[in-house]
Amino acid sequence: MPIYSRLLTIPANTSEDNPVSLNIPIQQRYITKMEIGFPDGCNYMVKVKIQYGIKQFWPEEPDTWIVGNGETISWEERYEMPSINEILTVYGASPGTNYDHNVVIRIMTLPKGFYFLETLIKGLSDFFKKIFI
Repeated sequence: MPIYSRLLTIPANTSEDNPVSLNIPIQQRYITKMEIGFPDGCNYMVKVKIQYGIKQFWPEEPDTWIVGNGETISWEERYEMPSINEILTVYGASPGTNYDHNVVIRIMTLPKGFYFLETLIKGLSDFFKKIFI
């Protein structure tokens, strides 16, 4: 399972209108999990969103941001990229802050064959649970 891990440095008082950005090339086709690590001291003032092209993907609702403080926000994902070698862009803002902040972005992926095998096994498991339980 290839993991893409990047550190995004967000300068103090970076506005939402002019966020810092980081491109992450994804060499696999399937995204299975996302994590965003906010260090202690962000105080829910440091914000991150992730886009593919012009479409905002995470959080899904346009013009919203993921925030945190001393925590890692993570979620399971089942997203198929259109092809390999696609680029996700992470945007960061920190309006009203006095210090730079480093946020960790982790993207877990699966090669095509593993993704289909995992989906097949889960489907069979769910099927047998319905029959025998």
